[in-house]
Amino acid sequence: MSVIARLLVLLALISLAFVTKTYAAQQSYFEVTPLIGYRFGGDFDSQDGETTSTVKVTEGSNYGLLLAWDVDRKRQGEVLISHNNTEFSPLDNSVSNNNLAITYAHIGGNVPISNGAVPLLITGGIGLTHFSPEDSLLNNETRFSMNVGLATKIAATESLSFRFGGRLYATLFNSDSAIFCNEENCAISISSDLWIQSEVNAGITFTF
Repeated sequence: MSVIARLLVLLALISLAFVTKTYAAQQSYFEVTPLIGYRFGGDFDSQDGETTSTVKVTEGSNYGLLLAWDVDRKRQGEVLISHNNTEFSPLDNSVSNNNLAITYAHIGGNVPISNGAVPLLITGGIGLTHFSPEDSLLNNETRFSMNVGLATKIAATESLSFRFGGRLYATLFNSDSAIFCNEENCAISISSDLWIQSEVNAGITFTF
């Protein structure tokens, strides 16, 4: 079983434990939100000796799934999976295929910060970022990461609402590390401690 598959199983078990505990304590609700959106940024600063170069990561659409459950009257717990397929610009000709899949798997929650016709929620979580290069000679990478964002939910019926939001992701690296390595060399040498991406998304929330 791959690292990302193990992570998904772990997050599912954790979310099930939260849901079971919550339902035992009070009447509450469980939400499922398929998401679609657009992801920005994510260029790498690559260090080679005294020379710093930029490895570009293509912006593009993303899709995902958000599971949420009531913790109390105001707060919700969340499990987020967000994925997109992109490309990176290698610094040399050692990479024959520059396609790259990036998946975030986070557990966290949300808290309302304003009520009204368009309520606002602050969201956040921690988990892992999984990088999967399509080039078979390059290794996958999994790193710890966190996210913070804002969202709103506009109710259409008691069991259906529209969700809109945005998130900022920060993935942790050592400033002297390297990623996407094969037997001969590494495609990117990291020269920063945090790798940042952002995304905006929309979805339809089904409440049970």
